[in-house]
Amino acid sequence: MRKTFVASAVVVCLVACLCSAAAGTGSEPLFRFAILSDRTGGHTPGIYPQVIEEINLLNPDFVVTVGDHIEGYGEDYERSDVEWDSLMVLIGALEAPFYMTPGNHDIWDDESEAMYTARTGFDPYYSFDYENTHFVILDNSRVNVAADFPEEQRDWLIADLARHSEAENIFVFVHKPLWAQTLVLGRPDTLHDIFREYGVDAVFNGHLHHYFTTEFDGIDYTVIGSSGGGMYRSAEQPVTRGEFFQFGWVTVTSPGYELAVIDLGGIYSRDVVTQDDVREIQRVESELVTVSAVRVFDNASLRAPVEVTIENVTDSVIDDVVVWDVPEGWTVEPEEAIVAVDPGQTETLTFMMLNEGALYPAPRMSCRYPLSNGKLLDVDLPARVMRTAAGRITSDPPVIDGDLSDACWASCTPVSKLHAAYDATVEGKTEFSFACDAENLYLSAICFDPEMVNVAANVEERDGPVYGEDCVGYFFQPNPGEMTVYQIYVNPLGTVFDQEITFDETMWYTANREWDGEYEVATRRTDDRWSVEMRVPLAQIGGDIEQFPAWRANFRRKQARTSASADWQVPIDYNPNTFGEVAFE
Repeated sequence: MRKTFVASAVVVCLVACLCSAAAGTGSEPLFRFAILSDRTGGHTPGIYPQVIEEINLLNPDFVVTVGDHIEGYGEDYERSDVEWDSLMVLIGALEAPFYMTPGNHDIWDDESEAMYTARTGFDPYYSFDYENTHFVILDNSRVNVAADFPEEQRDWLIADLARHSEAENIFVFVHKPLWAQTLVLGRPDTLHDIFREYGVDAVFNGHLHHYFTTEFDGIDYTVIGSSGGGMYRSAEQPVTRGEFFQFGWVTVTSPGYELAVIDLGGIYSRDVVTQDDVREIQRVESELVTVSAVRVFDNASLRAPVEVTIENVTDSVIDDVVVWDVPEGWTVEPEEAIVAVDPGQTETLTFMMLNEGALYPAPRMSCRYPLSNGKLLDVDLPARVMRTAAGRITSDPPVIDGDLSDACWASCTPVSKLHAAYDATVEGKTEFSFACDAENLYLSAICFDPEMVNVAANVEERDGPVYGEDCVGYFFQPNPGEMTVYQIYVNPLGTVFDQEITFDETMWYTANREWDGEYEVATRRTDDRWSVEMRVPLAQIGGDIEQFPAWRANFRRKQARTSASADWQVPIDYNPNTFGEVAFE
């Protein structure tokens, strides 16, 4: 009833194709609408207007968005207001009426919620009817865990669905697919129970910037991929991964609906990528094909073996070639190797890596792996550089006064080799040092700057947007057995932004900004540098140097005037599997 396959590559031909999309079902189309997905989250200029142009060509009855219209975040509401100005110009080009769903980039606090309502004219959650269908727009912009969905909105949802239970179709739109934390893992989900009780037919989400669909208890759950928001791997088998710029096209019948996924210039069937496909791809690239870490000890040359392991869980032989893409400054021996893995078997290939230049970008390995849907996945994995920095166990802790002349710091080996995260480069050298005793972690950073007069440091409020100014930032996973990361940013005024980040088994993370550590912080400025010194009690972050003398960690310096970051491990990420290691001795 719901799935039709339409294939065309030329937009001019789309109208005729899509207008007949329901012909195979025997149901007369009643109306058609488009689903416009994420524009932001590292948006790609020019894509959103192009998507809108193609939607206009198809002449839908209306358009529904699934959130993340502006970049938002932080306390610079004047900037957000300008971003809304730009968005309203773009979306004003839509020739059909539109309905908006808020995303986490649109609403992140009470003031941004008021701005959203004022600028869009829509409440954060509401409903409307069209022909035989009831549409429900929900707001989970500030919800990171399904169980935390607001009770007031849940009660409203139940009352709303109860009043419209006779509708032939019921569609729900909500930005974050929090069901990926619950239903996908076989866990209870209160919203799903409500949807099932009141006959919801389909739930549409955005947020993840790649397409996939699945079904639970007769309810279709679909994540519409990016309509302009940033994507990481769009050049590598975009259709197989569901990672292409797109919008949804829905043809509503009586009852039922058809969904086509429209690429810029092409159309795919609703099941072009399923939730099962996504999980299988994730498993292949995290469990079945693995690349061992390239261990790098700071201030030492690199020559190390790297292992590529391929486990074959299919029914056919994996007969392929492992090929390395080797950037300048690296050597991989050999650069290619034939691999043949029988069903149920595992093979490991060893390569020798030498680095005599920049660590990043690192070599990338590619091979092909057969998927259960009949497609061949082009696996493309980097050699994961894992740096190790030396931390000092001290019996003579520093005095936290911003003066880094203490004997403790003199005995430490500072880390100064950092890497540009983007094209912009931090101006001035940076030195990070680490020390600890049985009770405390001690941090110091020296940030040289040839333009000290232009150092940005204005935020004085705890947990304010320190990360938008000159600052240093740390990411620590003290206990390797717990998927908990502590993020700490400090600006030249000594103002702290921190949060606790936890991960579930799917690596979906929850950031708890309400978590606050208690620190002793001191900063200093001179003519050519600013510095920070900090004491962090180990007990409050679960640190135990005796039990865990090596911590997973990453750290960085941000410079506001150059819009640049200098990072230890690249790319910087909340995921501790991307971290390096600070080893205390």
